[in-house]
Amino acid sequence: MNSLHIEFELPTILATQAELDADNINQEVRRMFALFLYEHKRISLSKACEIGGMSLWEFADINHRLGISLHYSAADLDQDMARLSDV
Repeated sequence: MNSLHIEFELPTILATQAELDADNINQEVRRMFALFLYEHKRISLSKACEIGGMSLWEFADINHRLGISLHYSAADLDQDMARLSDV
């Protein structure tokens, strides 16, 4: 899979205010990015879990705590079932 490496500077004061754990900041930013893209319907549920490095259950729990609705349609279910039948 092709991927992009993204790097940016984040002021320490902002990381502190956002309560980001300095030891796990890369993972936390990935999760936030995945949540943002999912909330704005830019990526699918499974892609958000993949980008954020989370299981579906972890992702659902975080969404619930943040008040983000899960977008999962009948078409999404059909796609998931098709993928499972290919395995």
